Amino acid sequence: MCCAYSTAAITIGVYQMRILTSALALTAFAFHGIVLSQTWTADNGNGTYTNPLFYDEFSDPDMIRVGPDFYLTGTTMHSMPGLPILRSRDLVNWTFVAYALDKLDLGPAFRLEDGQNVYGQGIWAPSLRYRNGTFFIFSNVNRQTTQLFRATNPAGPWTCTPMKKSFHDLSVLFDDDGKAWVVWGYRGIRIAQLSDDLIDTVPGTERKLIGPTAGMGEGLHLYKIKGKYVLTSAWYMDEMRMPVARADSLEGPWEVNQDISRGEDFGVVQGYRLAGRGATGTGSGFKVTEPNPVVHGRLAMHQGGIVDTPTDEWWGFSMLDSNSIGRLIALSPVTWVDGWPYFGLPGNLGRTPRIWVKPNTGATDSPHAPYRRDDNFSGPALEHVWQWNHVPVDGKWSLTEPTGFLRLHSLPAENLWAARNTLTQRAVGP
Repeated sequence: MCCAYSTAAITIGVYQMRILTSALALTAFAFHGIVLSQTWTADNGNGTYTNPLFYDEFSDPDMIRVGPDFYLTGTTMHSMPGLPILRSRDLVNWTFVAYALDKLDLGPAFRLEDGQNVYGQGIWAPSLRYRNGTFFIFSNVNRQTTQLFRATNPAGPWTCTPMKKSFHDLSVLFDDDGKAWVVWGYRGIRIAQLSDDLIDTVPGTERKLIGPTAGMGEGLHLYKIKGKYVLTSAWYMDEMRMPVARADSLEGPWEVNQDISRGEDFGVVQGYRLAGRGATGTGSGFKVTEPNPVVHGRLAMHQGGIVDTPTDEWWGFSMLDSNSIGRLIALSPVTWVDGWPYFGLPGNLGRTPRIWVKPNTGATDSPHAPYRRDDNFSGPALEHVWQWNHVPVDGKWSLTEPTGFLRLHSLPAENLWAARNTLTQRAVGP
């Protein structure tokens, strides 16, 4: 029998994030209030901002502008609800709007059943787009076809439709002529026209776009800017970088520039890494690699893209690794040189400032974080910062037993990895 964990109330500081779990216990526990100290805000309150935008996990970001509003989403893997939609007017302060999915139930692994799980899998590398009053998110799911989410309001409701194929690290472009194109791949990049319903490719249109030796990687973001096609990607060669390709036509020829952003890690070095678990999966066989104290660019900024403001400025967004916190998002001023969108400033191209002047978007906002992290459990739903580790067992948790408490009923599990109804918040840094 596993040991039991019990508490009547928990106060969590910003450096003390913990996991609340209903497994490994014989009784039900009630939690009355979660209180956290102030979280990170990028806005310094003096006209400048400090990277990262969020000091918590936000992988594979994709960002668009619709009128004066910027929208952002990213990878959430196995966590549910997933695919958060954030909105901003100044590119620095972001507000949570909604999740595109409440639950993604595609089989026993998504429910932690039959000894299966999708830890580190599930939803990843979404492509966020907008056309004619509709928002679209095309997202990868391991061992499934790409999933298409749609909504006319970013606050929802969102619908989900499985596509006919899987497109690794895809990006979608709605071209000026009304056609929709999808690019995807790892090094060898492919392209195809999407059908009118956007769930399949048009027969005969799939082809190779850029070969595997051209210097492009994965994590694609495809744009059309002033009549030219621009494709960003992520790649590791000696250090993490963001190569960019451009062409006058989707037919090519494509030029590649590997120096748009490279090696910028803000001095973060590689820390301890979990190399694997024992064959039994009980937690007794963990293998940990030692930190590497040398700054070598392995954690540097890579996957991301670019966006323009209503005032004709250009800004870049990309992710970088930050050890146990996860992957963080950085905001970079973009300097155009000879038609290439370099991250960074004149005289220091390819490198992103840690502190810089906020974008001129024509709008201002007060410093704030996207999530409310305090929760007294008095509302009809959990605060949006909470996520379950898989599809929750709804009959085994409650906010009304009694009102004002979170009650987690026990469920059997051999170990923490198999514990259902594990409720989490992402770790917060620095």
